[in-house]
Amino acid sequence: MTAASLRPLFALGVLGLALAGCGSEESKDPAAANQPAPNELRLVAGSELKDIEPMLPTIQKATGVSLKLEYTGTLDVVERLQGDEKADGVWVSHAKYLMLTPGVKEKVKAQEKTMLSPVVLGIKASKAAELKWTAGDVSWKDIAEAAGKGRFTFGMSNPAASNSGFTALVGLAAALSGKGEALTVADIPQDALSRFFSAQRLTAGSSGWLADAYINDQNRIDGLVNYESVLLSLNASGQAREKLTLIYPKEGLLTADYPLMLLNNDKRGLYDKVIAYVRGKEFQQAMTKSTLRRPISPDVSPDPAIPQTLLVDLPFPGNQTVVDTILDRFLNVQRVPAHSFFVLDTSGSMSDEDRIGSLRTALKNLSGADTSLSGRYARFLDREKVTLIAFSSEPQPPVEFVLAKDKDETLQKINAYADSLYPKGGTAIYDSVLRAYREAMRARDKDPKRNYSIVLMTDGNNSNGRDFGAFENAYRKLGEDARPIKVFAIGIGSANFSELDKLAKLTGGRSFDARKGLAKAFKEIRGYQ
Repeated sequence: MTAASLRPLFALGVLGLALAGCGSEESKDPAAANQPAPNELRLVAGSELKDIEPMLPTIQKATGVSLKLEYTGTLDVVERLQGDEKADGVWVSHAKYLMLTPGVKEKVKAQEKTMLSPVVLGIKASKAAELKWTAGDVSWKDIAEAAGKGRFTFGMSNPAASNSGFTALVGLAAALSGKGEALTVADIPQDALSRFFSAQRLTAGSSGWLADAYINDQNRIDGLVNYESVLLSLNASGQAREKLTLIYPKEGLLTADYPLMLLNNDKRGLYDKVIAYVRGKEFQQAMTKSTLRRPISPDVSPDPAIPQTLLVDLPFPGNQTVVDTILDRFLNVQRVPAHSFFVLDTSGSMSDEDRIGSLRTALKNLSGADTSLSGRYARFLDREKVTLIAFSSEPQPPVEFVLAKDKDETLQKINAYADSLYPKGGTAIYDSVLRAYREAMRARDKDPKRNYSIVLMTDGNNSNGRDFGAFENAYRKLGEDARPIKVFAIGIGSANFSELDKLAKLTGGRSFDARKGLAKAFKEIRGYQ
């Protein structure tokens, strides 16, 4: 299940898109496939817009313009626009941070809002009643104090990877500061934010996956911070045993307005056609019904499932330094620290195509070698614990690193560990993952105030030790205590991708195909840790 499948229309649209290629048939000639069609707009898009995919053929039919969306994360969009981006445009949930970034504003030739969805707290109805939050007179201060006292728990996407988490974090900082104007660095409410995030028990790299993970973990988590549209769709799906009550704090919210931005002025004619249609009555009516976002057009009524709540927008910081400081402090000071276990294949086949070299590079990037914007926020964080378990025919002894005051020295030790990895032997995938589970559960018994996760990287099939069936039996015997610890499985080379997917689903995690870039997959997974 994905966030897009929460509404009936989405399930019908996926097959049509696969056949239609998002509105245009790809040429079988690879060279021709890289050339945009005359009536095509290539857009860099936020992953939260995947639920618009079923409507792309309708947009093309109405306008004659084919939209080809390439999805990426929050900071990746910023990086791409700072570089030599060749896309015709950008479609993301909001552009306020983009427009503060040096070198970006002048590249945007036009932008128009297309729909609305505030980022809100959704909490189980029984918990909302217990906290007396059903009357509507709730403040962010009330919410932060209740979180600090352990009265509820929640999940939120990682602000460095997902726009919903980013929007929530910046909005929280503005609300909890008590100021009615744009924040300065001195205004950032450090203690209040720390109290709020002490209650976070689930993170994710996207708003859609967060909703899916909540369904699997709803027995231990009380709610979610997410787009209003995602929470309403979750309620409508029938998959939650208890519906979420949406909380609209009286200080206000930050609202995603999904601007469609033009980069390539040569495509202005196509852009104008698309804007005229998506802001028009026909699209807005279909959009609010299928996605539960609010229409931008005053002539269109929101879907009846959307609460008739007046949206009060919080002020967005006026410069990039403030936003970057908010994000940096969240990751390194305020969030619940992580203990990340990396189970790393060093079997003989890792020498093929210098896969072991790619693994070394990926680890070093997480240790600071990747100086890009997204790399900066994906690296190992202050207060984090990292355990590395190399394996071939059997798992090797785990090596633990603690990112504390001697952080730079510790990162150098991780680099030295990466350089020591040498390919040899067979592939004991499941013995090694089970070893990681046992190590993680022991570590959690000693240090329960951390988020625990396991990353598996392999390039082949299991050839030593227990098979998947035996692992599944052993995993289930670990009981409910193992459920919060998820496996994020990365496959390269000749890995058994279907089995890795089964492993991820069994544990509530996610699988990644890294054949086009191992370092990129490692960086993406950091949004889930």
